[in-house]
Amino acid sequence: MSASARTALLGLVLACALASPSGSQAGEPPLFALTAADTFLASPLHHLPSEDAIDSLGTRLKLVQLDAAQRARLSDFVHEEESRCGGYFSFSSRAEALDFLARDLSLQAILAPPTLAYTLDNQATVAPWLAQVSEPVIRATIAHLSSYQNRYYQSTHGLNAALWIRDTWLALGNGRSDVHVELFNCSNCSTQPSVILTIDGAELPEEIVVLGGHLDSIRSGAYGNPEQFAPGADDDASGIATLTEVIRIALAQGWKPRRTVKFMGYAAEEVGLRGSAAIAASHSSAGAQVVGVLQLDMTNYRSGVPHHVQFLTDFVNGPLRGFSYQLFDSYLAPLGLVRKDLACGYACSDHASWTSHGFPAVMASEAGDTDDDFFPYLHSANDTLAYVGGTADSSIPFAQFALAFLGELAKTSAPPNDVFINGFESDP
Repeated sequence: MSASARTALLGLVLACALASPSGSQAGEPPLFALTAADTFLASPLHHLPSEDAIDSLGTRLKLVQLDAAQRARLSDFVHEEESRCGGYFSFSSRAEALDFLARDLSLQAILAPPTLAYTLDNQATVAPWLAQVSEPVIRATIAHLSSYQNRYYQSTHGLNAALWIRDTWLALGNGRSDVHVELFNCSNCSTQPSVILTIDGAELPEEIVVLGGHLDSIRSGAYGNPEQFAPGADDDASGIATLTEVIRIALAQGWKPRRTVKFMGYAAEEVGLRGSAAIAASHSSAGAQVVGVLQLDMTNYRSGVPHHVQFLTDFVNGPLRGFSYQLFDSYLAPLGLVRKDLACGYACSDHASWTSHGFPAVMASEAGDTDDDFFPYLHSANDTLAYVGGTADSSIPFAQFALAFLGELAKTSAPPNDVFINGFESDP
């Protein structure tokens, strides 16, 4: 496989968002898929009846009805022939798909000017955070999450993993009245809920900063089997572990944000961005002021490349991406870390759900550049901690970047009668 093909694979294996079962999937009738026209016409399914469509960006799409076996064939084609993952959104009905297109706000989300002033002025909070990132702590979370037989959205293992994340995040909140953890159920996520931890904004609670990653896992060739072996250490236990470390550090010494912050572990990402789609839709319906979204999906593999973090360049908000560069260059580059750009493609991971609803979103991916330096065991029984080197070293830059994103977008609240030392509350 060529280097460019491997690069495309890395960009979208970050989620493998729409892998589907090769056989009958319990409780799921045929669904409608919205995919890039080029992908559909080159696939083995090109003979199926389809409708031409177009999104707000002018992307040429095809809308086609697929049963479970056909969805699996499309996923296999995307993975094996296009050397990438993801590639389409799925819907319960044609009407739902057409409504999605009619309401698509991707162009607005990508081109929209900043909804707030992006400033780098919270170093007193962020700088001390970066040194607190713990590789053993991240590694322990990856080890636990990948110890489940799978985190498949239709399995008891997938439910139990979500409940463990809820309980872990709740414990990190340590009984604070401004910290809440909830389970978010969606109609097509089976028994697996998404997990949301909210830190109430002390001064601007109506403005929301989101950091998320998906909590489910899947194995190629075993789609639809709730007892499949899919440890998913890199995809995406690593992203959830990185988020968990950010929560731990931010809450450890009583930090209070000016804006509301929501950490999200999305359900059922591997079968069509389902959890994030439902959450983004609910925020849109409520008229929520989401000022920035960061997606972390696969953060713990790096081999043979000089760069540490790649920022997606397509289907993301331009100003927020530019601000992400500033954050990296200000906080991580001085540590000797290097960034790189990467094109991701259509419907690549959970950030696409936010983009389609008009919210500014960005995504960072683990490093990769050539045929031999990307993680070779995605969606397999070998997606284990051992096969990513037995450490969480590669996740450290992502946790540091996420902390910078959190601190500089949400800011630090400083009530008039409180004194903050290094960004943390203490007695006056």
